[in-house]
Amino acid sequence: MNLQKPTVIVLTMFSWIAAGSVLAQTSPVPKPDRNGNYFSNDAPIKGTVSGRLMAGSLWQVVSRGLNCRSQKGTRHRIVRQFKQGGLLQADVGRGGADEVLLNAKDENGNPWMRVRSAQGTNYNCYVRANRLYIQPKTR
Repeated sequence: MNLQKPTVIVLTMFSWIAAGSVLAQTSPVPKPDRNGNYFSNDAPIKGTVSGRLMAGSLWQVVSRGLNCRSQKGTRHRIVRQFKQGGLLQADVGRGGADEVLLNAKDENGNPWMRVRSAQGTNYNCYVRANRLYIQPKTR
């Protein structure tokens, strides 16, 4: 009786299953809604963090200058500004729930993303989550 053939089949099936589970763990590139809004902050490439925080997705600033405000909404004070091409990380805190991957909404229902540096430095501010200002980093 030749046991090599069943072993090869089992190992091949295991490698397909393992490869599928790795692929399933990568986040798809988020698409904005018809108004350009990103309601989710989950994207394929993650930043870095230290301690007990969860790494958030990386987003690139596409506008000439991007205001980061103390709270969600344009009526709140500007804490800092980011230049075009800068990288931001979605601040998802310690994670652990799907809600952290959703951006906060202002009084008009517009999404705002709490951000930190790509390396995890906390900025304690929000940027407007719209394709006119930010886009997910894809490579």
